Amino acid sequence: MINFEVKGAIFDVDDTLLDNKPGNPGHGLHERSRLAAVHEVGRLRGIEVLQHMSVEDNLEAFMTAPVHTLEAAVWNMFVKAGLADSDVMNKQNPLFIEIVALKEKLHERVLMEEGEEVPGAVDFVRNLAESGLQDKLAIASSATRRDVNLFLGKMGLADVFPANRVKTLETITHPKPNPEVFNLAFDSLNLPEADRNSVCAFEDDPRGVMSARAAGLYVCAITTRFSRDELMSLEVPPHVVADSYAEFKQLFGLGNEG
Repeated sequence: MINFEVKGAIFDVDDTLLDNKPGNPGHGLHERSRLAAVHEVGRLRGIEVLQHMSVEDNLEAFMTAPVHTLEAAVWNMFVKAGLADSDVMNKQNPLFIEIVALKEKLHERVLMEEGEEVPGAVDFVRNLAESGLQDKLAIASSATRRDVNLFLGKMGLADVFPANRVKTLETITHPKPNPEVFNLAFDSLNLPEADRNSVCAFEDDPRGVMSARAAGLYVCAITTRFSRDELMSLEVPPHVVADSYAEFKQLFGLGNEG
């Protein structure tokens, strides 16, 4: 059980609330949209290394990118494919701009058609809101606001996470693992600084865990993408790990899953 009074909660989105289908590595929603964009631009521009980029290459580029964003993953692909001679991202690179824009266009349809909750996530969020945290819930995501808004609208959670408490890629200068997005989300809750360690941050990714820990929050990790052992072996691990929202409901004393 969580043995303190929870003053608020901040949620990542992809693979924390939104089921990005990580169970089939490399074939998640984001991975599919990103690779489709890379292949299509490679075909249009006659760039064979992009046309032949594999599922494994695509996944590795995201997992080893220094920060947790689409742009970082695409640039990491460029570096690994020999299309960039520096790890420093050049956002003015025309090829880079074209791939990022196409991925976002393709992903909108994928998200609308296939976007689903991590099992139990919506019920858990609603339970937290009804427990007295209605105005103390926020989003801290490296995704675009469009994608987050699409998901929240589809899941009927827009009322729980109003715009002023949704912090996304457009809100920040430094992506995860930098704590900026969680700091902004915490500020949106209008709580005193002394309450930071009583605000729970829900994450799935090591870079997100690092970000939330650096923001001084109580970090709750879910094993949608990484195992319990992988998460707990981080240099600065989460405070608690659960395999499902049913487990989180028990930990937070929110009753049995029905």
